[in-house]
Amino acid sequence: MWLVTKPEISNATRLESMQLEELITYMIRYGRPRLSYLDKGWYCKVEMNTNTKGTQFDVASDFDQPTPLHAARMCHERIETALKALGL
Repeated sequence: MWLVTKPEISNATRLESMQLEELITYMIRYGRPRLSYLDKGWYCKVEMNTNTKGTQFDVASDFDQPTPLHAARMCHERIETALKALGL
């Protein structure tokens, strides 16, 4: 079982209009977000919260995103996809 808080429906519609700081802060509910710049572009990763001892998983964007916001949005989309696949 994962320690993740589902976003409220009102928040889901607002996500697309969030700025970078808001989105990174929002993703704290899922785990520990990180944002960095590498040789080819921006990268975002969230070390997801779990409640099972000895387990962990990360969700991340691609390494070549043109802006920090693109990286954060890609990461968030992948988090949502992972949660849906897990039935959460």
